[in-house]
Amino acid sequence: MKLSILDYVPIFEGRSATDALNHTVDLAQLAEQLGYYRYWIAEHHQVFSVASSAPEMVMMSLLENTTSIKIGSGGVMLPHYSAYKVAEIFKIMEAHHPKRVNLGTGHSPSYKNVNQALNEFKTEKPDYLTQIKDLIHYFNDDINDDHRFNHLRATPTIDSQPDMFILGTSKTSATLAAKQGLSFVIANMGQNKSQLQSVINHYRLLFKQYHPTKSSYVLMSSFVITATEISLRESLARAFHLWLLRIGYLNQPKFYPSLSYAAQRNYSSRELEKIDQHQSRVIVGSPDEVVSKLKLMMTDFDADEIMIQPHVYGESNRKTLLRLLAQANA
Repeated sequence: MKLSILDYVPIFEGRSATDALNHTVDLAQLAEQLGYYRYWIAEHHQVFSVASSAPEMVMMSLLENTTSIKIGSGGVMLPHYSAYKVAEIFKIMEAHHPKRVNLGTGHSPSYKNVNQALNEFKTEKPDYLTQIKDLIHYFNDDINDDHRFNHLRATPTIDSQPDMFILGTSKTSATLAAKQGLSFVIANMGQNKSQLQSVINHYRLLFKQYHPTKSSYVLMSSFVITATEISLRESLARAFHLWLLRIGYLNQPKFYPSLSYAAQRNYSSRELEKIDQHQSRVIVGSPDEVVSKLKLMMTDFDADEIMIQPHVYGESNRKTLLRLLAQANA
């Protein structure tokens, strides 16, 4: 099973953003040593417990500190930005690290105030499809089509280009990926199984219709928690669910809660209901159990690759998680 990683760059209780970013470099280096295929950075704004507001900046640091693993964004929320500028940023990374750069894009509006700040002074909302086509135009250095900026080049001019991916959970996103001949990334967060299967089947069929000589490609992501000791798995899961619960609060937590903090936390009946609802958003178990569930997920949803989200507390716990799953998947 091809395994990759999506990292939120968590800021743990008692740690700083500097610590979080340094740890992410360490984790990416370990992932490379263990044979993980890609290492992506998420984009989250005004989530104070993570340090992933500018994934492209983290990506460059990871590229500079690794040698072979593919590094990407999971993903850049494209409508907030100029496609031309995004193309320049990713071409710079690709120029310095050819064949290793992945551009995953999404179109989440984020929080209302974040959306307003990122789009301040814009006269109209950009069209996501147009922006995807713009990126393809700029990456191909195509000056012979009827593009509105057909004589504009995104520099530097290079011999390769970043691999592009579309993130989404709807048939709209699947349609966009299929028509443009791009890989599709879908998160398994406890949605209805048949709904997920329907979206992926739609992508596969439409891709084949538009690109009969190419192969479609599906990545599926999921939160995972594992450790050798049952008690540690339970503690990690408790801290994870507390984090997941609290990021929905108006008053955002400033850190990812420690195991001791989570153990002492009391919950209201409403909070316990929410935590119970969130159980399906994460795979918890022994390393063998988690790998078995991930392989079953690949089969059930016809996925080509699994992207784990090792969003657990503690640097050593995250490193151990990667080692255990790599060993169980060997």
